[in-house]
Amino acid sequence: MPRTFSAKDGVVAVDLLHCGVDHLDAAKTLFGGNPSHFDSAGYLAHIGTELLLKAWLLHSTGQFEGIHNCKDLFEMLVKQCGATSPTEENLAALTLLDQHESLRYPNRNAPTEVGTEQWNLIEAFVGYVCRSMPKELSEELGKVKAGSKSGRVLMRKKIDHDVR
Repeated sequence: MPRTFSAKDGVVAVDLLHCGVDHLDAAKTLFGGNPSHFDSAGYLAHIGTELLLKAWLLHSTGQFEGIHNCKDLFEMLVKQCGATSPTEENLAALTLLDQHESLRYPNRNAPTEVGTEQWNLIEAFVGYVCRSMPKELSEELGKVKAGSKSGRVLMRKKIDHDVR
């Protein structure tokens, strides 16, 4: 049985949302570059979408299950939060995203196809999710400070070019 996460575990909906959006932004960048990065792009698209769905569940129900299947998470949103049932296009995106979870472990017996033509379907679904989630949750994302993430400060380390 999967573990259930809630705020008492230190999980905050806006942090999940922020990380999910950042993963999706990285996926978009990787899909626009070198084909050797497409596996990473697909996997990041999956986990980014997973985090958006979990943020919505956490915000609306106070918890989410530690599962990774985006289709199952979306069904929970439909049943528990009144999200609109997925369209055929949304189901196609969810199926594709769930296939991309397998990119974590390359498997020659069951290879996962991934390519740039998939990004438009993923991006359209993510847009649908962001437009459908509770307004107060998406507004919280706008309050996130640049240079911080999930209670951490993000910074670049100065590189000393005078190494001897």
